[in-house]
Amino acid sequence: MTRRDLIIFFTLSFMWSLSFIFYRVGVPEFGSLAFASLRVVFAGLTMLIFVLLNSKNRQGIRENYKALTIVGLFSAAIPFVLFSFSAQSVNAGVLAVLNASVPMMSGFIASTFFNDKLSKKQILGLIIGVVGVIILMSEHLFSGQGSDLLPMGYALLACVGYATGANITRNYLGDLSPIAITAGSLIIASLVMLPIAIYEFPYGKSINLKAWLSVICIGVFSTAIALIFMNQLIKSIGAMRATSITLVIPIFAIVFGYVLLGEALDTGAIIGSGVILVGTYLSLNLSLKKLAH
Repeated sequence: MTRRDLIIFFTLSFMWSLSFIFYRVGVPEFGSLAFASLRVVFAGLTMLIFVLLNSKNRQGIRENYKALTIVGLFSAAIPFVLFSFSAQSVNAGVLAVLNASVPMMSGFIASTFFNDKLSKKQILGLIIGVVGVIILMSEHLFSGQGSDLLPMGYALLACVGYATGANITRNYLGDLSPIAITAGSLIIASLVMLPIAIYEFPYGKSINLKAWLSVICIGVFSTAIALIFMNQLIKSIGAMRATSITLVIPIFAIVFGYVLLGEALDTGAIIGSGVILVGTYLSLNLSLKKLAH
């Protein structure tokens, strides 16, 4: 993993963690399903602009539309809807821990179906990372809320979708540029989600400006631009190591909650963040000596 990959990794963590803030602002106005659908639609529109402005960005999309359809559905459309349902009754701590299972699922899929084996160091790092997420979110995780199994099952299925999409990208779309992969998958996903967005939109309700800015920003920056970075990482370091980003996202989310929303920052959050960083270091198979050069 190069220093450039590491910069992209933490930049992407920053961008995706902002989605928690956008959700907090936008979902109460739009509703969870409408917000998730509009997120995909705005992301698709963003990538359509990329395609129209530069013909190179659409090279290979037509030839690989089947794989891109699967990636669009499994990495965006379906997970966003599933998480929107589970978020209605499962608390944020439980969702964070479930989401942290993505790299493990990705590693299992990679090693089982694509012969991409994990080292003992990487497996240990993933386990340590999940423990860190549990410590980080322990106050919310054990609050007694969100114990319904079905909504938790929705979240786990979403994680399976993320892991599957990442492995398909790694193994079947290697010849496409990260922009072409993102454009093809999100444009297809947006066409699927557009009828849902139209049906679920809260007509007759006055949506405030902050909510509109939130759904636009989460679509443009935390989905379209972020997935370009993600697809670059998958091509560069593999599906499992790229999806290890889900271990780091809760750290940024809690920091943003503290800075922007005035939420408490307790000892568990600090300890958990340190444990996550150790686990991430191991799972990414980093070397401080190599990064220094």
